[in-house]
Formats: sequence, C-alpha cells, structure tokens
Amino acid sequence: MTHIQTHGEAVFSSQVLQNKQRTRANQSAPLKVEAAHRYAEILVSHGISTLADANALLADLDKLKVVEQALMNVVGHGSGARLAYLWMLLGDDSRIKPDRMVLRWLQAVLDRTVTTSEAIRLVTEAATHLGCTPWELDHAIWAHQRNS
Repeated sequence: MTHIQTHGEAVFSSQVLQNKQRTRANQSAPLKVEAAHRYAEILVSHGISTLADANALLADLDKLKVVEQALMNVVGHGSGARLAYLWMLLGDDSRIKPDRMVLRWLQAVLDRTVTTSEAIRLVTEAATHLGCTPWELDHAIWAHQRNS
C-alpha cells in the first residue's frame, strides 16, 4: 500500500508493475492495481497485514465472512474468482479460481455451459473423487488449458 500511495496507482501500475491490465476487458473498467489497492486497504482495516494474519483469518469463518463481504464491494470484483484466487495464494487449498480457463474446460468436457458456482462444486467434487485438493485440480486444468 505504501508503494502504491507513494507513486500513485497509474504510475505504480505502468512503471513499477509494468502491468496496465484492467479488471475486465472493457476500457472503462478499473485497473487491476486499483482493485488490489482497495483489497489491501480493506484487509488492513480488518487487522490483516501479514501472511500469519491472513492464515488466521481463513481459520476464523465468522471474521472471514465479514471481510469477504467488504471485499465483494470492490469495483471489478466480478464473480468472485479474484477473491478465491487470493485465498488460494494464501494457502487455502480447498478453493478454486473459477475463471474463464476452468469454465471453458468444463464447458468443453461437459458440452454445455457451466456457472461459476457449479464449476466450484464440480471441481471440488472431482478433486475429492480423484484424491487431490481442489487447488491441485484447478492448477492441472489451468495448465492443460494454457498448453492447448
């Protein structure tokens, strides 16, 4: 947060991160750095400023629900894939990131459209059946799609 505040979101995005991607494929959508900055502000406002704090949050389901509600109000939040990915990166292997790669794979395999919530359920159930974590299966699907 300090670096973003020092440089400003636009400069931080273009010069430091060298990433001017937007939260959606729309020129008026906010930059990803704007959403990340807002996420960071919300996390810090809830006392989450370290990895240990985040791991404690994931273990406290009541507090997690409150924090997730706040994070869902960030512009560009979308279907929740970004939030699921954040928890995955923090070590929650029970989550998947139901992004376009996972949704496209499921659509191809099932030969029908799949909703985000259905994707989460299907991948989680399949992971249990396969004896792996949902994160591991998500990663395998993503790698397959990237290389296809």
